Amino acid sequence: MKKNIFFIFFIFFILFGFYSFSQTLIKPQHSEIFAYSGDNQTQTLGKLTDNPIRVLVLDENKKPIQNYELNFSIISYPKSSKGYFLTETKVKTDKNGIANTYLQLGDKEGEYSILVRGANDINDDFLVYTVNARNKSWIFFLVIGMLGGISIFLFGMNILGKGMVSVAGNKMRDLINKFTKNRFSGLIAGFVLTLLVQSSTAASVLIIGFVEGGLMSFTQSLSMILGSAVGTTITAQLIALNITDYALLIIAIGFGFFMFSRSSKFKYLGRAILGLGFLFFGMFVISQTMAPLRNYTEFVEILIGLENPFVGIAVGFVFTVILNSTIAFIGIIITISTQGFLSIDAAIPLILGTNMGNTLIAVIASLKAGREAQRVALANILFKFSAVFIFVWWIPELSALVKSFSPKKLASMSDYEYFAETVPHQIANVHTIFNIAMAIVMLPLINFYAYIIKKILPDKEKMPFKLKYINMAVNVSPALTLSLAKKETLRMGNKIKELVAAGLIPFFDRNENILEKWQALENEADFLQKNINKYLLSVSNQSVDEQQLNDAFQIMYVVKELEMIGDIINTNLRHQATKWLVSNADFSDDGKIELEEIHLKALKQISRSMEVFDEFNQEKAAHVRSKYQKYADLAESLEKSHYERLFTQNQQTLSSSEIHLELLGLLNSVNRHATNIARILMNWQKEEDR
Repeated sequence: MKKNIFFIFFIFFILFGFYSFSQTLIKPQHSEIFAYSGDNQTQTLGKLTDNPIRVLVLDENKKPIQNYELNFSIISYPKSSKGYFLTETKVKTDKNGIANTYLQLGDKEGEYSILVRGANDINDDFLVYTVNARNKSWIFFLVIGMLGGISIFLFGMNILGKGMVSVAGNKMRDLINKFTKNRFSGLIAGFVLTLLVQSSTAASVLIIGFVEGGLMSFTQSLSMILGSAVGTTITAQLIALNITDYALLIIAIGFGFFMFSRSSKFKYLGRAILGLGFLFFGMFVISQTMAPLRNYTEFVEILIGLENPFVGIAVGFVFTVILNSTIAFIGIIITISTQGFLSIDAAIPLILGTNMGNTLIAVIASLKAGREAQRVALANILFKFSAVFIFVWWIPELSALVKSFSPKKLASMSDYEYFAETVPHQIANVHTIFNIAMAIVMLPLINFYAYIIKKILPDKEKMPFKLKYINMAVNVSPALTLSLAKKETLRMGNKIKELVAAGLIPFFDRNENILEKWQALENEADFLQKNINKYLLSVSNQSVDEQQLNDAFQIMYVVKELEMIGDIINTNLRHQATKWLVSNADFSDDGKIELEEIHLKALKQISRSMEVFDEFNQEKAAHVRSKYQKYADLAESLEKSHYERLFTQNQQTLSSSEIHLELLGLLNSVNRHATNIARILMNWQKEEDR
């Protein structure tokens, strides 16, 4: 009998032991429900978890086991927490092999850990689940942290861009002038321009300005647009390296260069490094702030929804417009992806949307510009939208391509860990593939695109330049005649100011096309001068008093001074420009700075004098006269500096000496004629007051 009992017990033990040790506990997953197992979810203090803690039990054949009892127990919780409990602690599996229970969170923030194992305590298999408890206001503080991180990130980008531009200095002009001769060099120029300003959006706006200013033609600008898009890929790859751990070290290095270097070049370099450090520090803040969201069901479900291409493209477009920068938004989504809750399938539509978003800023910049600049903005739209239209149908293939470059997932890695390691680089690679492919396809088609765009936006029919305020055929009172003539004179002043503003372009950019613009502005100014004088002479045929006659003479005097300034630019300066354009001479860096300084002073003096003419303000007139002597002394000082450089045998100074001195003299003459406007008005006002 004892032998039979022992035998039965032995058989039971073997069977039960086999049954117990052959069970496998698994955290189940569901293709349509995020955090289906209930592990790593986030919930507010004092509430039940949104998702139950689910456990799947499988037998040795990987089939679900029904009625298998599991024990659930809380094994760790935040210190001093109260009110936490499991709704059930002993649960049997259903027909699908799943057992579940809910956790009621306590009153303290932190992690709650739940241990799950078989109720018979023989099976060594177990699982541990984590639930994160957050304060009610955690979303508010998360938003504050996000905004702060994004602000630091954008601030860093801004400083980096300004530092790079300062390091480049006047070389940017040379870049534009030398590297837009053909489509391939134009592509390189656009690439470098974006690296300098750290934004393809800003680069697009600059290109529009270059075209509007006559520095390049519309067709030349097309290759630069493509190059500027490719330029953003370098920054994206740099951000994807995720060297945020060294952000403070980079800031320290940049600060050291910026504060302690005597050389301006090293100071600018330090500024750029400082900006790079802030950029990575901003990424660090964003990353740390968003870490809790990886367990927040609602947020992750939103990200999953971005896998819909049209939703993702719309979101990318809108946020790029808000941030006013493609690379800024690319940087933010790369940072988000380092937390592991953004898949490449959701990121690709965002990337396509952000590449479309930067076109809107260029359109806004071109609204008040000329036809050529509007064509540049339209070209940017056609390039980006047509490329996105092609890529949107190939998102799965593009996703598979970039995934093939990534390392394979290790068995020990969770989806979060794998996404966090691979998706940042995949995002940068998608952005790179998109823009390089667009450049390769579009570059040979530039002339075709230019033809299409010119058909869509044909040249505006040039209206003949004409008077705006005065009408020779209409007789009006002397007072109104003077008022209308004054408005037309102010209009002439704007033409002359525009002419002077373009005065250094052929010397610094070696752009001979600007000479045509000079001639056009001079012709318009001459037209206004002749008609204003003719109109004012009609006042003498009317019954006028001495005051009105003096006012007419004042206007004629101002017109004469403006006309003389125009002659200085389009006659004297044109002669020097013609010689300069066929020479190999160049200004030294110091020489360029000096010419820019005296040029700016001349422009300011014209503006001040026209304000005096418009308002007849004695105080402002006196201010103009005081500035004249100051600027004349400056011109003399700059001439002396030039001679000092000559004595050092500076080759650039030697080659440009004659024209440099001529420019100083001519710009000083502009200053003198501008001052004459204020001087004569002030003198005549004094005579009237006697």
